[in-house]
Amino acid sequence: MINSNSHIVLCGGVKPSRQQIKKYPSNRIHKLLIDPNRPGQNVNLELPHFISKLNCHFPERIKDLLEIAGYVYAADRMIGRGSNDSVEYHSWSRNLTFVIKVRDEAFWNTATIKESLSEALTFVSGDQEHTFSFQAGGNDVGQKNLYDHEDFVLEKKENSIIGLFSGGLDSLAGALEVLTQTDKNLILISHKSNTTGVSKIQNSIHRLLETDFPGRIQYFPFYCNLHGERAVEETQRTRIFLYTAIAYSLSTLASEKEIHVFENGVTSLNFSKRADLINARASRTTHPKTLKLLENFYSAVGGELRPIVHPFMLNTKTDIFNKIKDAGKVNYINSTISCTKTFLKFQNNSQATHCGGCSQCVDRRLAAFASGLEEFDAIYDVDIAKDEITIPESRTHVNDYIRAVARYNDYTEMNFQHEMLAELSLIIPYLKGGRASERAVQIYELLRRHTEQVLSALRNIKMLEDPLKPKKPNTLNAYIDDRAYLKLPVECLIELIKAKLSISVPQAFAHEKPLHENALNDHIHAIIQGDSDDYAREFPVLKFSVARVIPDHSFLKNYDLLIEAKYLRGKTSKAAITDQIAADIIKYPIDKHKLFVIYDPERKVADDHNFSKDIEKNAGCYVSLIR
Repeated sequence: MINSNSHIVLCGGVKPSRQQIKKYPSNRIHKLLIDPNRPGQNVNLELPHFISKLNCHFPERIKDLLEIAGYVYAADRMIGRGSNDSVEYHSWSRNLTFVIKVRDEAFWNTATIKESLSEALTFVSGDQEHTFSFQAGGNDVGQKNLYDHEDFVLEKKENSIIGLFSGGLDSLAGALEVLTQTDKNLILISHKSNTTGVSKIQNSIHRLLETDFPGRIQYFPFYCNLHGERAVEETQRTRIFLYTAIAYSLSTLASEKEIHVFENGVTSLNFSKRADLINARASRTTHPKTLKLLENFYSAVGGELRPIVHPFMLNTKTDIFNKIKDAGKVNYINSTISCTKTFLKFQNNSQATHCGGCSQCVDRRLAAFASGLEEFDAIYDVDIAKDEITIPESRTHVNDYIRAVARYNDYTEMNFQHEMLAELSLIIPYLKGGRASERAVQIYELLRRHTEQVLSALRNIKMLEDPLKPKKPNTLNAYIDDRAYLKLPVECLIELIKAKLSISVPQAFAHEKPLHENALNDHIHAIIQGDSDDYAREFPVLKFSVARVIPDHSFLKNYDLLIEAKYLRGKTSKAAITDQIAADIIKYPIDKHKLFVIYDPERKVADDHNFSKDIEKNAGCYVSLIR
């Protein structure tokens, strides 16, 4: 079914058919081309350089696989899911149809292969659907060279394993664990999307490892990124497909057939931190089901089992720090990258490598304190251990993170499986070992340990506070002192709306006051409409006796919140406004939360507390006075 999130992606020179042109608007027909010799190239896929570096022959099917993975990754970054508010609150899943030219067309159009690929990518991306159609005509774009014939096969490295290497803490810990606790050689696979930033970090860590463990490491980076245009989508959910495709293409290099994915279990499971975080907002990049679906796909591609191993599934981020400490390589820590905002220019600290406010930075900084390794950690633009957290998105990440820990803390081994039934149903079937109940207990114990470690980190950060100095607002300690994470979600939404309106309304009407209440509501609508996917204006129509009442704004699906705006000015008296509010309280259902936004530019209300207290005595009623 074609809808506003449906797109078709034509890859490798595929021409749109008449039917497709009629079916899709022009802005949802996308063309991807990797050939640098043809006009319109918009994807850099350095497969020729990759093959040349290996001095080997790649089968046609493997070349197809790497190009398919490159196209999927490029489309994931090219086709946006929406604004930041949409990413935060709205259903932003896409329906993507790929038409790709390949060399082994008969194989790729096999129904089971397409179904297996589609199932894996749909789950990991959170999109509505990924569908594929393959055409003959795929060809080498400079791939063929002196070595690209069947006599030149990949040279196997004895006593070796293959692992993904992102340049983050977890992949570093995995490499160090192999190199310090076994005699195995290590084949590291990286995806590089540019030649700076993360690529420099990956190279620097590789040099450190090569220096300390000479002769035991082979490192193979694979370049793939958009060419000539800036990515509009930064979530990169399908990057794991590109990573594992590269690893699979080189898996014959290793003496052992497994592909090792190094990621801690709390990050891999990535339980939704709020009820309104739906669909792809909660990443499934290394979720057990994702890895199993990819394992099934690669096993079908090669005709033999190619296991994807997840050795840190039952470890936390703090455990990862401790693994690096156990390896005696804490000096490596500040060379790693965890931040999801590396594409931004940092404002507070030009030396920073991490923003400090994304979910990955929050997780990393707290784990550093929990492990006692905070002095070895990265440099943050905003250090949540001491700085004010002023960016609303960062405050949201901190709020969600600690609220999730508070929720985990309330679980007992008896009620855990009942409370987390939906999430566990996607995990337990894909974990190995023991009965289902035993695997559920393992997840419970993982979250308990994570909770204890985060609480330890918060206590350690609290000790940094100087009791002889005034408390700083908007800090992590101020947030903890206020126990904001124990408030109901609707209360947090109300506070967010009040904070936004208290700033935006006075600014919007500083020079010219609204002519009427509807103009005020127009502004409120513009400011708060992105705060949840269930926002509506002048909805719903509610019955009270023989009358009908309609709130100015509402958030009903997740919050049961009704909002009424009042404009106190001119001849309108305080008594008239309170009469209106009293009538609203009576008419609106008692089980709904009600926020009364009162714009009082003439300061007719002299005592905010006395004005509000009798209104807020009513269950579920809140007042926001704005001047």
